[in-house]
Amino acid sequence: MKRLAVAGVVLGMLTALSAGVGAAHADSPAQPVEALRQQFGAGRGVLVSETARTTSKRAKQTYVTHTTGSIGFGKSGVTGYDLTSRLEITPALEATVPREHLEDLRAPLRAVNVGSDTYVQGFGWGPMPAGKTWTRFDGNTATWGNYGQRGHQIVDVLSPARLKFVISKAVVHRPGEYRGTLRTQDLYAAQGPMNPDRLKVSFRLFVGPDGLPVRLVTRWAEKDYEFSRDDELVRTVYTSVVDTRYHHWGAKVRVTAPPASRVVVFDDLPANQPNHNVVRIP
Repeated sequence: MKRLAVAGVVLGMLTALSAGVGAAHADSPAQPVEALRQQFGAGRGVLVSETARTTSKRAKQTYVTHTTGSIGFGKSGVTGYDLTSRLEITPALEATVPREHLEDLRAPLRAVNVGSDTYVQGFGWGPMPAGKTWTRFDGNTATWGNYGQRGHQIVDVLSPARLKFVISKAVVHRPGEYRGTLRTQDLYAAQGPMNPDRLKVSFRLFVGPDGLPVRLVTRWAEKDYEFSRDDELVRTVYTSVVDTRYHHWGAKVRVTAPPASRVVVFDDLPANQPNHNVVRIP
């Protein structure tokens, strides 16, 4: 999966896959799907907390990112989200990443999605125009993230159709748990420049007594780039594990776009103008 900036390269991954949440759960795929549909409604949503860890095979370095926020629903499904991610700056990371890039990574990265537009703050892609603090990605410019991806979780279980597909790929059924593997090209039929590539993802999905997802742990490996000690981009293999918790279903959630006066479209950033010298990640 391609990244737009260094912040995207150093996503995180969770260590242990601890077992189990709750007891007395239903095993039928129909219950979680129907339970999810019952949550949809304007002004409602779910809160999210996530820990992601990514380990670079070349550098033998693990990057840890924590994400928190909310996902909002409408009558037909997800309508937006407001998520903030923070990268752990460890001594090992300080010794690996060049200082100028490290400073960019210290700031939290906030992503606010409303409909087809995603507004990102803390996005390191060169200088911002005066007075602008948000970068907007829309259908006419480069996209942010992947179809159905929110935070660092690569598998979408907040769409009834995708939740049904994930459950159908489970080879282990335990009370409240579905475990299996899937391929992203099957989960996301429409491929785009920022969609997950053809990745094989293992998953553990936990549901509560009411059938609603309460935890999703995914694991996959992919090739990408990272900065070397000499400030050069080198190719490596990343292994990622993402642990996402869903809680407070039915919470009051209202996601709003930032003020238009503070927003610049991605294609209008100075770094994207002709003859501007900027290092891009292929």
